[in-house]
Amino acid sequence: MHIAKKDVPVRIDVPGAIARQQGDFGDVSGYGKMGAEYFSFGAGTDITELLQGLEGDRCQSPHWGYVIEGAITALYADGG
Repeated sequence: MHIAKKDVPVRIDVPGAIARQQGDFGDVSGYGKMGAEYFSFGAGTDITELLQGLEGDRCQSPHWGYVIEGAITALYADGG
């Protein structure tokens, strides 16, 4: 299945970050339904505040992905 980036609905649009998400994109054995996401972050963007209020103030969903350009730093609850 191919979906153009412009056709994926924008869910978060804040200074320095745009998140697009298409729910119910497919099924992942053992995890259930999967969403397809496309994130764009400006250099130095910190999304910590967007996670406030989630359990442990962290996203609890499993993620797989690719960094197309640049680099990201992710912090995990277990220090990994």
